[in-house]
Amino acid sequence: MKQILTSVLVVVMMMAATASAQTAEQYYKTGKEADDAKDYATAFTNYQKAADMGFAKAQYQLGRAYEKGFGVAKSDKTAVKYYKMAAEQGHAKSQYQLGRAYDKGDGVKEDDALAFEWYSKAAQQGNAKAQYQLGRCYKKGEGCTKDANAAFQWFEKSAAQGNADAQLALGKCYLKGKGAAEDAAKAKEWFLKAVNNPDGGDKIMKDLKNEASDGDSDAKKILNMVKK
Repeated sequence: MKQILTSVLVVVMMMAATASAQTAEQYYKTGKEADDAKDYATAFTNYQKAADMGFAKAQYQLGRAYEKGFGVAKSDKTAVKYYKMAAEQGHAKSQYQLGRAYDKGDGVKEDDALAFEWYSKAAQQGNAKAQYQLGRCYKKGEGCTKDANAAFQWFEKSAAQGNADAQLALGKCYLKGKGAAEDAAKAKEWFLKAVNNPDGGDKIMKDLKNEASDGDSDAKKILNMVKK
């Protein structure tokens, strides 16, 4: 009899957990629909309900809401709180955002080691922005020991996913022979991909022109290679 009662209790608990997960997902979906329609107040309310039930995607969206001031007063500190909740559940975008917060000191004390740690977690899950930032950490030795080879490898992974900043960084690696053999043709190939990238290429081009006008020799060389 005791075994039967235990089995029934386990089944009931599993059903309750399933129902809770389904309810959390529904709150999240309702919030996302409202978010897409720019009804941020409704989105926030539903994200909050799902987040309180431990739904990682909703926790990420709440972090974003607090960071941007969507449906709630802006608060970097509270944004970090929710990004961390989701990041600890393995949510890659939240891991990237948490790394960025520690990198910039937004809502938390700036900490290169923690920025590196969270960028690493997100990068290993394939997050292109985190892969670029991890490459930058290795290049500069921020939160880790400088490692040109590791920097190149992470820039390469990110660039392959279409990240414009990584494409530019990879081109510079080939141009200067950092982490890879010097190769002007490959450098030019990646510079062209960077400046022509529909997601960030215009900004890169503008920054290069500004740097060149300030006398930066590398920027001048890159502009000459892409001839823009």
